[in-house]
Amino acid sequence: MTTPSISTTQLYGHIDALIQSDIPLFIHGSPGIGKSYIVADVAQKNSLELVDVRLSQMDPVDLRGVPSIQGNQTVWMPPVFFPKDMESEGILFLDELNSAPPSVQAAIYQLVLDRKMGEYELPKGWRIICAGNRVSDRGVVFRLPTPLANRMVHLHVQARFDDFKLFAIKQSLHSFIIGFLSFRPDLLSTEPVIEDDANPAFATPRSYHMLSSILKSDNDITKIAPIIYGTIGYSAGIEFVSYVKVYEELPDIAGIYEGNYPQIKNEPALLYALVSAMVEYFDGSDTHKGHLFTFSQTLPTEFGVMLIKDVVVKDETLATFSAFDAWLEKYGEYII
Repeated sequence: MTTPSISTTQLYGHIDALIQSDIPLFIHGSPGIGKSYIVADVAQKNSLELVDVRLSQMDPVDLRGVPSIQGNQTVWMPPVFFPKDMESEGILFLDELNSAPPSVQAAIYQLVLDRKMGEYELPKGWRIICAGNRVSDRGVVFRLPTPLANRMVHLHVQARFDDFKLFAIKQSLHSFIIGFLSFRPDLLSTEPVIEDDANPAFATPRSYHMLSSILKSDNDITKIAPIIYGTIGYSAGIEFVSYVKVYEELPDIAGIYEGNYPQIKNEPALLYALVSAMVEYFDGSDTHKGHLFTFSQTLPTEFGVMLIKDVVVKDETLATFSAFDAWLEKYGEYII
C-alpha cells in the first residue's frame, strides 16, 4: 500500500503542531522539493534558532565529540554546533539522516530518543526534526533502526505545483518558469535518468529555482539551451525551450497597464504566459490595479480569475483596492 503524502503547504501546519508537542519528526521526500527551506522558514517565523546538521557528511566521533581527561575521568566534548545555552529555543535539524551510515545513525540514536549524547543534553526549548530522501529516489539510503523510526512521526511530502506557484510568485521567480509550469505542472518533478552516459539532471522545484536565477542573468533561450538541459534535464528542457517561444506572441504588457487592451487568442499556452508576464510586471500602483481588474474581465473566466489570485499572492494590498469587492462578488464562486 502506498503511503499517503502531504503537500509542502500542509507540512508547515504539521511542523507547528509537532513543535508544540515536542515530538521528533522525520520528513520523507524526494530531492529538491524544499524540505530544508521549509524547516528554516518555520524556524524564522517562530523566532527559533536553527542548527542544520548534514549527517551524511558526519562520522560518529563528529557527533559524540572527542574524549578529554578531566581529573581522573574521561569526559566527551560535544561538537561546537550543538546548542549550549540551556535557556535557548530552536530547531535541531538532522538532515540526510537515512543517508548517514549505520554507525552515524547509531550515534544519533540516543539524541533522538533521550535528547542526550553522552554527557551532552539538548536544551528543553529545542525540537528535533529529521529529513531524508526516499528509497525510490535512487540515492544512498540506509534503513533506519526500528526503535529509532518508532520514536518519530513520519510525514511523506510530495511537490505539488499549486504550492510551488505560491513560492515562485512570492520569491519573484522568472515569469518563464511560472508560465511554463502553469501549462505543464506535470513537469515540476521528473525522475532521474540512470543510464551512465545520460544527462543526470532532472526537474525539481530546486532546479527550477536555479533556472530562474540563470534566466534573470541571460534569457536568450537559444544561447543557453545547453544550460537549461543541464539544469532541469533534457526531456523537460526541450519542452521548456519550445514553450518559451510563445512569449514572443504576447502583446505589450506595459501597454495593457496603460489601458490598451488587445484581443487575446483563446490558446491556453499563450494565456498562461500572459498571466505570468502580467504578474511579473505588476508594480502595485493604483493605476496598475485599476487596469488589472478591467483587463482581467476581458479574458476567459478561468484565466481572469487566475490573474487576480496570482497578483494577490504577490501584493496582498490588491484585496483592499476599491474594485476588489465588486470583482469578488462577480467571480467569488470561481475561487477555490
